[in-house]
Amino acid sequence: MEISDLNKILNEIPTYTRFLNVNEIDNLVNLIAEMPGVKYKDIGKTVDDKPLKMLDIGDNTKTALIIGVPHSDEPLGSLVVTYFARWLANHPEENCFGWRWLFIPILERRGMKLNEGWFNMAESIAAMAKSSFREPTEDQYEWTFPIEYDDFQWTQSRPETLAIKDILEKEKPDLLCNLHHSGFTNGYYYLSKELPEVYDKLRNFTSSLNIPLSDTAPDVPFGKMISPGFYQMYGLKDYIKYYKEKDPLILPALRRGACSDEWYLKNIGGYSFNCEVPMYLSHKLKDKNPSKKSYKKMIEDRYKRKKSRLDYSIKIIDKLKDYENMADSLLYNLAKKHIANAHLSLEHEKRLLEKTEDRTITKAEKFENSVLEDIFDLFFLGQIWRVAESICVKGGAPKICRIMELSDLEIKGLAKSVQERGAFYQVPIRNSVKMQLGSILIIADVLKNKKD
Repeated sequence: MEISDLNKILNEIPTYTRFLNVNEIDNLVNLIAEMPGVKYKDIGKTVDDKPLKMLDIGDNTKTALIIGVPHSDEPLGSLVVTYFARWLANHPEENCFGWRWLFIPILERRGMKLNEGWFNMAESIAAMAKSSFREPTEDQYEWTFPIEYDDFQWTQSRPETLAIKDILEKEKPDLLCNLHHSGFTNGYYYLSKELPEVYDKLRNFTSSLNIPLSDTAPDVPFGKMISPGFYQMYGLKDYIKYYKEKDPLILPALRRGACSDEWYLKNIGGYSFNCEVPMYLSHKLKDKNPSKKSYKKMIEDRYKRKKSRLDYSIKIIDKLKDYENMADSLLYNLAKKHIANAHLSLEHEKRLLEKTEDRTITKAEKFENSVLEDIFDLFFLGQIWRVAESICVKGGAPKICRIMELSDLEIKGLAKSVQERGAFYQVPIRNSVKMQLGSILIIADVLKNKKD
């Protein structure tokens, strides 16, 4: 695809000042559904028994399935889908770039609604932490696809997972893309297979948007780099292989199924990729100069901080138990699951500490293991605060409201520290939409003419 063709569609992307809420996205989708050449159909149910719908545009032989909001706290994809679908319907002369497009504007609808509190306040990390919602891993769409591997079996799929599984089996798309975005890292791509034709194109493209690509795997310790900024798609099998080697004790407590890409590649084939677009950036992620910190001392300090904050969260939840009947049950159960998972993760880190070999780390590594880890803890504290708030607003005991106020001070203090140490700045939403949509079009253009 020529840059001029790409700019034709990207230059028309509006300057979004915030993320749109679920009702606003629904209104846009209903208007798109009435346009010529657009089909709109039910494909299943959501976890709260609401209809899950899909747009269908184009009649070419190659099919792409594009999924918006694959995680509750990742609303960017809803903007990408609604803009792209409307543009295609308004430009029939482009013949959908030679593809048939299947779009799901919002997959995790219930969770996205529970994140709407920060859509107007994305510049405030504390506000995000207190109104952010993300399902625990074992309840997510992305990690509940059925799988049997060695002696591990997973069959507990959420309704959205089953709906996507049915669509994949029925449509057998040539391309699958879940529209993920990251929080506070540089951008990066996960690819199901090597595709060297796109690396330079995507590097030049993201550079033009002032979005740097990560040169380390930001998500998992076993991430495999294909090329700087591009990583091999991973799944449940990779977790199992890693834990068997590093920490077999955690395997009995492993609670996740296959991810969507993993299931798709095994059962359908085709090509899949994720374009992880950051919401915030920091120049400190690029500092490869050596720090004065040793690796072992860094992870020891990280372990102590995480343990202290987990202990604090457990104390708060214990104080809320007497008012469980007044708490929002979804938020309360979510907090308990996250605490249980955090406890397992901490035990895993403690066992790894004993085997850790020391080395000098870069300033970027120090940043990742201090500031970025503090952000994870910050959002964890926000979930506990939200449970206390749900009790307080229903007229809970004054002591619960005081707990809420004290937790609020803790969150604001940590958020201020994170912002000052991190020197974060927000990526313009328009640039984020450009990165995801441009990446889809660049990769789809290369795949269109490939026989394999």
